[in-house]
Amino acid sequence: MYAQKPAPKPVPMTPAPDISKLNIEQILQQVQTTKVQASAEGTSPLQLVAEFLQLRTGQVSELEQLLQARQATLAPLFQTAQSLIQQLGILLTSGGNPAQVGVLVIQIHALQQQMAQAQQAFLTQFVAILDPDQLQRLQAVQVAAHLQPILPAFQPIFLF
Repeated sequence: MYAQKPAPKPVPMTPAPDISKLNIEQILQQVQTTKVQASAEGTSPLQLVAEFLQLRTGQVSELEQLLQARQATLAPLFQTAQSLIQQLGILLTSGGNPAQVGVLVIQIHALQQQMAQAQQAFLTQFVAILDPDQLQRLQAVQVAAHLQPILPAFQPIFLF
């Protein structure tokens, strides 16, 4: 008989967001204000992330640089996509040429792919600056974010 070894636990990967389901105007606004404005309590999201992940000063500086680079990459892509979406809307409401509609859809899709790649590159670079404990904390937050939509179903039956 052979003893079976337990399979190693897979390390959760940071998934790229599904950009197609996101509101471009809202994202553009968020990307442009990512210097992460302070809340009413005076603490910015960046500060909260840094505290929760226990980032060192140099890591916070690197994160700020990564955020700025991401913003510089994403902002023009979002603006172009928004313009193309408006053009597509006009074409669709006016009964425009199907070939033109197709071209716009392909262009919008290509922009969405570029945005997803930029976000994935940002996440990859950010994860690379984390130590194992910080990475574990980040992965816990990612799991919590995935579970958050279903938590209300568990509350009424007191499962937590």
